[in-house]
Amino acid sequence: MEKQNRAISFGSDFKPPSHKVKLMCSYGGKIQQRPHNHHLTYAGGNTKILVIDRRVAFSDILAKLTSFSGAAPDDDVVSFKYQLPDKDLDALVSVINNDDDLEHMLADYDRKMLHLEETADAYR
Repeated sequence: MEKQNRAISFGSDFKPPSHKVKLMCSYGGKIQQRPHNHHLTYAGGNTKILVIDRRVAFSDILAKLTSFSGAAPDDDVVSFKYQLPDKDLDALVSVINNDDDLEHMLADYDRKMLHLEETADAYR
């Protein structure tokens, strides 16, 4: 199922860097504190890179996550959370179950990419 492509405005010159986005997906582990500095880390489990099209529906991403994590399709054990740019793991944002949440995640991603572009341009 493909969702409609809705524009997110960042300014007249901004173009999303690609129609594809790479997501680093971790599963099967848990978030815990490091004993030496009390920062959060994801320990155990596996990590895979998932490349998605920006127009993908949330249900399609969830199906892929369920498939490669080995979870049963009918179980509600797969949760989709993402880390905000420059934030620690205690600030994870839940993508509940809809395309709007996914669109917000991609907007956060685009804002980070725009910031990186502007920072790189400042050093040129």
